[in-house]
Amino acid sequence: MNLTSFLSALNTLEKTIAITAPTALTVLRTYWGAPADALPDLPCIVNAMSETDRVLGFGGREQRINVNVQLFAARAEVEDTQSALIATAFWFAAKDVFDKDTSIGGTVTWSTLRGLDPTVPVILTHAGQAYIGFSGVLEIQDVANFTY
Repeated sequence: MNLTSFLSALNTLEKTIAITAPTALTVLRTYWGAPADALPDLPCIVNAMSETDRVLGFGGREQRINVNVQLFAARAEVEDTQSALIATAFWFAAKDVFDKDTSIGGTVTWSTLRGLDPTVPVILTHAGQAYIGFSGVLEIQDVANFTY
């Protein structure tokens, strides 16, 4: 499997994350790495990868990576409780979507989405703008056969 296939499957999966309350919304766009400019399409998800550990031995390699998953629900405004509720609803919707496809379209052996501390609602900043959203990490196991 190659990284391009994984990213395509991740993009497709993340674009199915939707909520119906407190208002009906769907993830509009996903990014691999943060774009240079402000985020034009909200809600959106920005993904970035970090390697967590690698175990060598027994003639093979088991590798795990983490993908930081940040959902930007809305621009942050003073006393905006609605956006905080939207971000919270998106967190639970994201967990449901990732729990239903732990292999990310068959591109990895196993994955699970976990919240960072704090998870939601959090203030995220990008290109000098504050946003309300959630912050999680997608733990992925056995990507040793990835080609880059």
